[in-house]
Amino acid sequence: MTVEKAPSRNETTLRELTQTSEESARKRRWLIGITLGLILLLAAFLRFYELGATGVGNTYYAATVKSMLTSWKNFFFASFEPGGSVTVDKPPLGFWIQAISATFLGVNGFALALPQAMAGVLSIPLLFYLVKRQFGEAAGLIAALVLAILPSAIATERNNTIDGLLVFVLLLAAWAFIESVRRGRFRYLLLGTFLVGLGFNIKMLQAFMPLPAFYALYFFGAPHKWWKRIGHLVAATALLAVVSLAWAVAVDLTPAEDRPYVGSSDSNSMLELITGHNGISRLTSNTIARSNDARPQSDGPPDGPSGGFPGSSFTNPPVPPLRLGADGKPIQNLPFRPADANQPLPIPPDASRPQNLPPQAPLAAQGPDGVRPTNQRSSEVGQAGVLRLFTDPLVDEAGWLLPIPLLGIPILLGVLGWKWPLDEKQLGIVLWAGWLIPEFLYFSLTTGLFHAYYLIMLGPPMAALVGATAWALHKLYRERPWRGWILIGLLTAITLAVQAVALLSFPRYAAVLLPITTLLWLAGCTLLGLRSKTVLRKAAYGFLIAAVAVAPLVWSFATALNPNPNAGLPNAGPATQNTPRPMQSGELSAQQEILLEHLFANTDPDSYLLATTSSHSASPFILATGRPVLTFGGFTGRDDVISVEQLAAMVAGGELRFVLSDGSLQQQKPEIASWVQHNCSVVNLPGMTVNQPRSAQAMPQQDRQNMRLFDCSSHWALQEMNDGHAQ
Repeated sequence: MTVEKAPSRNETTLRELTQTSEESARKRRWLIGITLGLILLLAAFLRFYELGATGVGNTYYAATVKSMLTSWKNFFFASFEPGGSVTVDKPPLGFWIQAISATFLGVNGFALALPQAMAGVLSIPLLFYLVKRQFGEAAGLIAALVLAILPSAIATERNNTIDGLLVFVLLLAAWAFIESVRRGRFRYLLLGTFLVGLGFNIKMLQAFMPLPAFYALYFFGAPHKWWKRIGHLVAATALLAVVSLAWAVAVDLTPAEDRPYVGSSDSNSMLELITGHNGISRLTSNTIARSNDARPQSDGPPDGPSGGFPGSSFTNPPVPPLRLGADGKPIQNLPFRPADANQPLPIPPDASRPQNLPPQAPLAAQGPDGVRPTNQRSSEVGQAGVLRLFTDPLVDEAGWLLPIPLLGIPILLGVLGWKWPLDEKQLGIVLWAGWLIPEFLYFSLTTGLFHAYYLIMLGPPMAALVGATAWALHKLYRERPWRGWILIGLLTAITLAVQAVALLSFPRYAAVLLPITTLLWLAGCTLLGLRSKTVLRKAAYGFLIAAVAVAPLVWSFATALNPNPNAGLPNAGPATQNTPRPMQSGELSAQQEILLEHLFANTDPDSYLLATTSSHSASPFILATGRPVLTFGGFTGRDDVISVEQLAAMVAGGELRFVLSDGSLQQQKPEIASWVQHNCSVVNLPGMTVNQPRSAQAMPQQDRQNMRLFDCSSHWALQEMNDGHAQ
């Protein structure tokens, strides 16, 4: 008979400790999971609450998606209007995703903003995972919270601008680069550069902003010989170039007559657009801004019926190309009889000097080509300088917590030291600091074109470094309590001072939030200074986190609940009387309804609805009807989309009858303005006060800027009558 030996006291104690440890770890995982879940619920509410309720967002982008749904050609080239005359001035990938969403949900504010809102929410657990692997679970949760309540991110991801998608793709690329270092696998490096290339096809060179940090991470961290790392990066760069430029090269290799004009380019080239309007003009004010969102949006185009996805049964009928057909035959069954399609309308000999049109507006605040230089846009982004992101008007976009990561970088370096080879935490500093610092310097010092919502790019590295700094301060406090206490108090105090600057422009918010944040800070510093036990120390940390988080959290709610957001240039905060924020209501104005009724009654469904100077005037009609609307100059009115000869041929061929002058036609396109003045007549519609008589020299300045509708069919009716009398 075998007698089992009773476990010794040491074995029993070890077993109990193991069970206690497992139970504690299980509770910790549950607590972390619940906390992360609450952060995700908060982020989802801030991004999805009444998403799209105020309209379609940026009408230029919304009209592009509407047009892309009319044909595969428009879908591939990202054509701004259904006639396929000009492209949007961005790459297509972000709008392809929006088009897929609109295929199932219709062209409306919710469908267009949905991809960005989803990308914003998905970015949060991804960032948590990345930071947790480097600095621990608490740091990951703090990073997730910071990204969840970043006001600039919320404003942008609730809109149809595509920067939220870009940030998510770049975070995926960061994951791939980290895995390439951790696993030592070349294929993860290729995956990372492939993802950056996809980001390039969302927002072009903006996607390359974190690329130096990604490359530095691999060069300093990959477990290979230095020459092999260089070779890998060269190969990855080749892949990056192929993925980034594949679509642009395909566009440029397509004959110009077989594709739309490249919007906002000077030479009808996508590669030139990359280096010009979306490249050099973002760096210096010596170039003239031609941004798609540098102009206010209209008063709210309707959502309209959704078009069909390419390849399905279309809601909108096929539309004619910009040029005449190969057989030279005009479109038939128009409300007026066109003349010979091959005979363009006569061009006045003095076409370069229009007559009887409003004089050109003063150019005191404009560039030589009538477009305002970027350095005149200080009201949106402030003056260049190291304090730009800490003062109005940008401090309330992303400056709420920015002092923590900037001042936290030297703290992290001091806590970790520097040894070779670099460990995972040090590589984390290389990645996130290498991502944040160049962007901080760019947004602070550039005199080129950028907008407030671009600051969403600061979100991932800033949030990660806030979490990492919290880890470093906790470690320092445990090892050297007094030094840690002083640094924690000082860093949070500086952060609260910056937040006070942001709130002082909004006295009602400041009166409530500043006392709350001050009391929370005092409570946290007091408890931490007592060097108390674990429970009170955790309470102190909670007070300090709440102190620096409550103001941006309130601002995030103000952004999400804003009933009148700026749809064209999304920015954070509540609606104010000092800063008008046009709402995209989804309804045409009364005058636009009258105009549209006349156009429907006097144009063929297969012809252009009308022509106008720029996308600002064209977008509402595209969204309302899905019909092609010709813009003489693309987004800003400056592009060479169509010449006078081509315009005359289109009218002669029956493709176009009406021209809407929005007050800038003479300034932007003087030759076309003169041709319209000599060959078309003003249409006076009952109830439309925007139309003015032909003689405009004696009008007040405000009236000279109003819209006028021209009918270009009357010239041909008169010519045919004269031809009949001659016979």
